[in-house]
Amino acid sequence: MSAYWLLALIPFLAGVAVTGQQGMVAVTERVVRRTARPVEGTVTGHLASREATYAALHPVVRWTGDDGVEHERAVPDTIGAHALPEGSRVRLLCVPGAPDSVTLDAPDRYRSAVIGAWAGVLLCAGTLTAVLIRVATLLPEGYGY
Repeated sequence: MSAYWLLALIPFLAGVAVTGQQGMVAVTERVVRRTARPVEGTVTGHLASREATYAALHPVVRWTGDDGVEHERAVPDTIGAHALPEGSRVRLLCVPGAPDSVTLDAPDRYRSAVIGAWAGVLLCAGTLTAVLIRVATLLPEGYGY
């Protein structure tokens, strides 16, 4: 076998990385959904931030906590500013006693993480299958495989 077989490591390791990262997102979403309490909030504005090479607008949300104190903070999320105009009501997930842990309630985030994890598993399995088929075709005839 030549050194080109090392190129098969690229999709295999990419599949491992995608599976691990998306699996962590799925587990985090599951834990947040079990421990957090749903609250209603109102979008009061948008905060611009520079992420990577592009600017992003994050909604600034105001809600009232369990203790009756009103909180307001920017909620980083993948939902664009056009989807959440000022004054719109949103559903939030807030861990009791930790108002900084608020996130937008988006059930599609868990689904996309599970689909991404399965895509990573398929990438690993496909690469491994291709390598095993190639190795099996290179075995000498005397082994009886």
